Amino acid sequence: MSRLNRILLATVLLLCSILWLQHRRTIRLTEERDRFRMNSTALLSDVKRMQIDSATMVLDAKALRLTIDEYKEFRAKDAETIERLGVKIRNLEVAARHEVEVKAPIDAAIRDTLIIRDTVPLLRQKVEMVTPYIQLTGLIENKRLKGDIKVPVTLNQAVWVEYKGWWFWKRVKAIHQSISSDNPYVEIRYSEYIRIQ
Repeated sequence: MSRLNRILLATVLLLCSILWLQHRRTIRLTEERDRFRMNSTALLSDVKRMQIDSATMVLDAKALRLTIDEYKEFRAKDAETIERLGVKIRNLEVAARHEVEVKAPIDAAIRDTLIIRDTVPLLRQKVEMVTPYIQLTGLIENKRLKGDIKVPVTLNQAVWVEYKGWWFWKRVKAIHQSISSDNPYVEIRYSEYIRIQ
């Protein structure tokens, strides 16, 4: 009888361990399915562009969730850049990339100015345009414009989570990022936010 009890106990323990392993596998597959669904939604959804005021442009895009191996495979060039910065990919939590383009009209006044080179005064034409969004200064010499242009811009990024479900059954539906530019001449062409798991 004790042999029968040992066989029964061993069978119960074996069944419990199989049940626990299946439960863990189900949880992992469910998380993988949800991550795949979020990535598909992020890749297929449109990027929202909003003009908040005359100077602030906002771009809203959903975030991708990749494993370290997927990041190395699909974003190899970015991974190389990050490693050159001295960051180990296995320690990476989030990688973001933004592409901006500056397209601004130039309306600068041309004035005569006097410059001194080797104690010799020379008459040249000076170009100058100073606004809160563009600073352009230059000299016209030998039928060429030489100078500097500065386009100051601040990019603000906010990352937020969109949930679905109720109280205890809340689940992450999507992770969004909103990027805004404070310069009306700077267009955010592309933005990418990848969360590493």
